[in-house]
Amino acid sequence: MRQCWKTGLFLALLIGGVSGAHAAATTQIQPPPPNGYQTFFDHLSAEPLRYAAISSLNGKRLLVGLHSTTEGHVAGELMLLDGTMRPQLSADVEGTAPNLQDKQSGTCQLTVTLEEDTLHLNGPCSYEQLSGGLTRTLHPSQLWSQVNSFISPDMSVSAVWLSRNGWNAAITPAPTP
Repeated sequence: MRQCWKTGLFLALLIGGVSGAHAAATTQIQPPPPNGYQTFFDHLSAEPLRYAAISSLNGKRLLVGLHSTTEGHVAGELMLLDGTMRPQLSADVEGTAPNLQDKQSGTCQLTVTLEEDTLHLNGPCSYEQLSGGLTRTLHPSQLWSQVNSFISPDMSVSAVWLSRNGWNAAITPAPTP
């Protein structure tokens, strides 16, 4: 339903500046989703489970909204905002999780499929937080890139921590100096 920008920029870099290997990635703003960013944000904000983080390095904000689809499965949306609250990325999220709405904790495996990459978040989660290792799988479109990716896959792993408490801070613009 929602497509993302083609740069393959690793979300952990944008949130925490954790992975220097991806610092050279180009940061282009994606075209808005077909229904517009505001509609996407409104839908994301209506999800019963909302998590967010703000980068202390660059002020970028990662928002995730989820709902249960079937027993043990969740779906929802992800949105990345820059430090000035401009949308940079929007995408669908799906995966497995314990019943977070009933405040169970366990292991989550979430997937965000972008045009040229897939991001995987695997780690502990609960009603209050999502965390774990974030890895990236490239889906290059050119044959030589596919061969190169097969021979030397991107093995980047970064840590990410999103919390329910971070939601209000992440959707509130920073005060102007």
